[in-house]
Formats: sequence, structure tokens, C-alpha cells
Amino acid sequence: RRIILICLFFIAALAVAAGSSYFPEFYHLYLPEIGHWATYDITGKSGTETLTFALVSKDGKNDWFEMRSKTGEGLFTVAYLVKGDPTIDANVLKIKARSPDGTLIEIDKDTLERLRRERQSVLGQNAVPIGPTIGKLKSLPSETLKIKGHLLRCSHIKIIGKDGDSAEAWISREVPPFGLVKLVSGDDKVVLKDFGKGAKPTLTGPVKKLVVD
Repeated sequence: RRIILICLFFIAALAVAAGSSYFPEFYHLYLPEIGHWATYDITGKSGTETLTFALVSKDGKNDWFEMRSKTGEGLFTVAYLVKGDPTIDANVLKIKARSPDGTLIEIDKDTLERLRRERQSVLGQNAVPIGPTIGKLKSLPSETLKIKGHLLRCSHIKIIGKDGDSAEAWISREVPPFGLVKLVSGDDKVVLKDFGKGAKPTLTGPVKKLVVD
């Protein structure tokens, strides 16, 4: 029981740090290409979080998607089995995370939904978007941004939300899985640090399924 609770609080801490129930929300494409990864600095009022998003393997028609968070306390990874864009909570079918003692915990969708209903304080609150994710789109002149020696020709758009808040996004299909190169909304920023291919699963081995009494 203690191991399970530690694991749950670990998942909650990572989710809250990322600004979402599972993933941070920001304007993006979804480009599900297995093996691709992208690392971002996400900066807001609470500081900067370095996150890597990686599509690591197929499981039938679904994909395993890992989110890796690097902080001063170390590197933490959570894996999600998804049936589509992972930023839509309904697409998350399972979660895997390793507890501090090394046990790999798996939580299926039914258990996730039960935890969300009964223990909202454990799994965190609803997602807080980084700038508007929907609204009026205004096309701006395309720009070329340099990331780790790569010159990326980016579509540049402005998203204006219903309440008047706005964000500017630079998008390139060369950067799966989200296509995002840069996003700025007030003091909040999402900036691509590096990207590439060859991502493999890091949460492997026997799993212990979480059972909620």
C-alpha cells in the first residue's frame, strides 16, 4: 500500500509540474511517428521545466508515449498507452511509472477514472493551457528558426482566444510528435531545445498492476 501511494504521488507531482492532468496543454499538431522525440524548456511563473516527449513503441493499434521530466531532483519518466493525441485525456488507456523502490506500477483506464472520481487530490486538477489552444487563427510570415544546428522552416501563427488572450506559435512538421518549435504567450514560453529519432522505451520489465480497494 505504501509503495502504491508513493507512486501515485509521484505521478501527481509530475503532472502538476507539467501543468496538466497528464500533459501540458499548448497549441500543437499531433504527428504520431514512432521513435521520434523532442525536448522543450517550458517556462512560466513557477520556473522552468525541461520535458521530453517521445513516441517509443507500438502496442497493437495504440502507441506508448513517454514524458520525461528533468528537474534539480533528477529525471522522472511516465509512460502512457494512447489511442491518439495524448493531450486529450480520454485517449490515455494506461499509465506506467516506476516507484522509488524500483517497482514498475501500471494503472489501467478504469482505475485511472476511479481515482479521478474518488481521489482528485491525488491525480491533480484540470489542465491549465499555456496560452489559448483554440480560437481565431491569424497567419503571420513564415520564419526559419535554428535549433541544435537544424534550420527549421516554420509556419508562424497567432492564436486569439475568446477571452482575448493570445499566443504566437511556430510550427514545423519536421518535429514530431507535436510539431511545435516555439510558443510564446505573455510570460509563458515553450521552446524546443533538441529533437531526433531512435527513442526506445525506458520503462520496461515486470509490472505490478495498481488495484484500488
